[in-house]
Amino acid sequence: MSIRIKINPEKCSGCRLCEMACSIHHLGVVNTGRSAIRIFKDDLETGACNLVVCIQCKRMLCMDDDHPDQESYRTRFIWEKSFAGFCPFDALVKWNDDIYHCDLCGGHPQCVTVCSTGAIQISDKDRTKDEDRVTKGD
Repeated sequence: MSIRIKINPEKCSGCRLCEMACSIHHLGVVNTGRSAIRIFKDDLETGACNLVVCIQCKRMLCMDDDHPDQESYRTRFIWEKSFAGFCPFDALVKWNDDIYHCDLCGGHPQCVTVCSTGAIQISDKDRTKDEDRVTKGD
């Protein structure tokens, strides 16, 4: 069973340390726009945060079933722009000609390490319910 990132948006403070840790780890720069995890914060009304990151689908829903390199893409951070818009969870981040995908930092997700509120955690549970919801159209 593979690890996944578990999100609890109610615990998120919106500090964006997770986004910074991701871009530093992968690209050596602090640039929240070039991170595979994103925080959308409603500063004007509720203050609520919505975190978006790849849920590590068993069957990669962002690729067609015939793609020959699905497993090698699972461990890549930067993908080609041709994959833009195919994730049903909107978890692929586009920046210029690149697509950023959560590769779990090689098994040690940096976003989990820097999240002091516990909003981002590691889970080893299957996420098939979310995948089924999208593939069945519920």
